[in-house]
Amino acid sequence: MMHPGSGPSDRDNDILFPPIRTAVLARHVAVCSFDKRGVGASGGDWTRAGIPTQAQDLLAGLDAARSALAAQGHEPPAGLFGHSQGGWVVLEAAASADVRFVITNSGPAVSPAEQELHSTRMRLGAAGWSAADAEDALTLLGQIFTLAGTGHSLAEAAALRQARDDLVTRMVRNSVFVPDDPDLWAYAGLIFPHDPSRALQALRVPLLALLGQVDDVVPVDRSASMFRALVSPDLLDVRIVEGGDHRLQRPGSEEFVPGYLDTVADFAAARFATPPTPRNR
Repeated sequence: MMHPGSGPSDRDNDILFPPIRTAVLARHVAVCSFDKRGVGASGGDWTRAGIPTQAQDLLAGLDAARSALAAQGHEPPAGLFGHSQGGWVVLEAAASADVRFVITNSGPAVSPAEQELHSTRMRLGAAGWSAADAEDALTLLGQIFTLAGTGHSLAEAAALRQARDDLVTRMVRNSVFVPDDPDLWAYAGLIFPHDPSRALQALRVPLLALLGQVDDVVPVDRSASMFRALVSPDLLDVRIVEGGDHRLQRPGSEEFVPGYLDTVADFAAARFATPPTPRNR
């Protein structure tokens, strides 16, 4: 079962998922993915779904897939694959799903707020901001994110923004995410406080955590450290993929780094080839 990344992502995560599905299907492993709320053929609104709610959507999709297969006389085991924000989702879903494995594809092991601040730091650095100006912007952005994540109103954030209007305007010009309307403010409040540590500590199935060496969206080294600190070593396979960007592709290309597709497909196939090992934890 595949879950896409952030925003209004469809079942294909634009063009990312089809080649991954093809590689997995070639190992005789069935694949299911779906449009997020309010996208494609799905009703609802993706801005109203935090990580736990998205995990419930994923579990509903998994149940539907299992029911469809059961009607044809099949009851195969399942696994979860989540890209980017979907990494948080599949980890959350794994706590209550009967699955053999989890794969996080550029999925951070830190909170969404920390990930967004890291991404912003990288973006501002690439845009030529001085270290002092970037830290000033990140301090302000962190304050705004904290307000969103602790239930404060958009009006309170607006007052903070207005006091630093020049800085905010400059950030927005550099494509920094500064929630400034009710829908995005509510969404930020749902997403930013999520803490993946509980789900990581509770994980009871093998986890393949793939991180791109040159990913400028996710704090790669810190995420790898958190995975290693929180997940039982006998369940964890964390790999920092040389030359891989946020999509595990070559930067500026739609070509996956060598071996990536085989890594994903082989890991999934191997988990289905042998029965799970009982764990008493």
